[in-house]
Amino acid sequence: VLCALGAGWHRTFAQVAAPSAPTSTQETESQRLSAKEALLEGLKSVDRGFSASDEQRSMIQAKIDDLVRWNPSPEPAKKLGGEWTLIYTNAPDILNIPTTPFSSIGRIGQEIDSEKGVIANVIEYRPSALASGLKEAAGEDTLVQRVYTDYTVTSDSAVELQIRGLGVDPQRVFGFEVPEALKLKVQGPLSLPFGNFEVLYLDDEIRIIRTGQGWYSVNRRGVFG
Repeated sequence: VLCALGAGWHRTFAQVAAPSAPTSTQETESQRLSAKEALLEGLKSVDRGFSASDEQRSMIQAKIDDLVRWNPSPEPAKKLGGEWTLIYTNAPDILNIPTTPFSSIGRIGQEIDSEKGVIANVIEYRPSALASGLKEAAGEDTLVQRVYTDYTVTSDSAVELQIRGLGVDPQRVFGFEVPEALKLKVQGPLSLPFGNFEVLYLDDEIRIIRTGQGWYSVNRRGVFG
């Protein structure tokens, strides 16, 4: 009897003491966070894609492909609202944004109003080192360009765009604030098709999209840079 009781006690103790095996949800989350960390680490040295070599682009693409497998959002296109800042792209229309010897590219991002269905694509132009050297006050100058598009969610992950207008917002010139009367915003009564994109990955921090032309962009929630 004692032996039987001892064996039963041993089994009960072992069941209590043994750590529980990870669930599939825990494993998935661990894989997702690991893939996300690897991607963000790989983006640190490529200046949003502007300085990326072909080898680095291939490496980053592999990390993007790995992360999108673990997309935690079943309806990412319906949760785009907020402000976003670009941290990587391979899209030529962004990487080839023209500048001058007196200007450089600052923040690139998006302001998305999900209630109105409007995306403002934002590009900030700042003085180059040359311009700042010529006049110290110019170092704080900023000109913000916005391209406004209406967007329509056509599926859980797909978005169609129509261009609506353009805004040019010089915020400071030679250190002086620019009056509102000198800022320009033009939106037409009609909108024109402007392409589409698919949201491949969305969590509470980053978003990955693929355009209709097959280019990728990674954005981080918030305004910085």
